[in-house]
Amino acid sequence: LMSVLIKRVPGQYSQIVITTYAVLVAIVLLTPFTISRLDELDFQAIMHPSIWGGLLYLGVISTACAFLLWNRGLQMLTASSGGLFFFLQPIVGTFLGWLILGEQIGLSFWIGTILIFIGVLLVIREE
Repeated sequence: LMSVLIKRVPGQYSQIVITTYAVLVAIVLLTPFTISRLDELDFQAIMHPSIWGGLLYLGVISTACAFLLWNRGLQMLTASSGGLFFFLQPIVGTFLGWLILGEQIGLSFWIGTILIFIGVLLVIREE
């Protein structure tokens, strides 16, 4: 839905503005659900620097930068063409997990990767 809605935003708005509004809408919509769970948090653990570093990485690098690039890509491509790249996300994420974190890649990953590539090729194939 967001990919389609972003295509309707006039080109005069920068990716920073679009992403900022998307984040603000998400904060407004999700805050009521998170406030009810505050009593479950371990505030002592949250104060550890590694937790804050992880949160900053997830918030700034993994989310904000990714949304900026995604929004820019959607402005350059049609929603249907850009949407195909969305299916490559788990492949790239697993590859980076293997490369950076040393995670193991099993047979199910390779089967899923082949199925994703087959699906993308079927969609982009010219008749």
